[in-house]
Amino acid sequence: MPDAIDTSGLPAALPLPIDITVRNAEQGVNQTGKAARLDTNGVLASFPFEVKENTILFTTLDMRSIKATARGLIKVRSLRSMGEGGGYEVLADFLELSDDARQKIERLLGRHTEDVPAPVAPPTAPTFQPQSTFRAAGAATFLPPVDYQAVNQQTERRQYFEPAPLRGVSKATTATKFWGSLGVSAYVLVALAIIAIFPKGRALEMYLWSHVWWAVSRTWYWANHIGDVKLWGQSPDN
Repeated sequence: MPDAIDTSGLPAALPLPIDITVRNAEQGVNQTGKAARLDTNGVLASFPFEVKENTILFTTLDMRSIKATARGLIKVRSLRSMGEGGGYEVLADFLELSDDARQKIERLLGRHTEDVPAPVAPPTAPTFQPQSTFRAAGAATFLPPVDYQAVNQQTERRQYFEPAPLRGVSKATTATKFWGSLGVSAYVLVALAIIAIFPKGRALEMYLWSHVWWAVSRTWYWANHIGDVKLWGQSPDN
């Protein structure tokens, strides 16, 4: 383990150390420390426990001074003990760092220039602009184009029946009517059988069926004797 760590490739120490958290589930590493030096190539941090060299760690940098958080993968290059109870000083290189994390680190180091507002041009004298005769067009939409000709040519009738309001065919097919009627009849028969299991239900069914049978019998009788009906005053008996 070296007595001193070569930090010549890193910038000067940060004004205020930032919090750094490193994790490695395979080696059971989950530590929080302080980063004293930092750039987009590497980081110098201190941790309370030892981290082995060449260990790859998932790192989270909490840069509270700019209210930002950066994440990436680092690989431990070297480390040294800071004395009994002082923990360990670790020098690591970034293996993976997103563009967003790089921009945040650059901004922390004062190298970020995209957030500087552009200079405001001095106000100029108003110029005369003739009013347009026509009303300005609305904002452009980004809907995909519709081939109306292809839509109008789509006249093929669907071979299945859909309920409203998605009905593609205005009239149900013969097969749909048959199976629908068969299904309704089956449900009715099952319901009648369940009702007939109970005495009150069976009595109610018998009452209803007796009236239905009487109505059908009378209708059948008059349908077969409709020619025998004699009006009042037109028969020889009255």
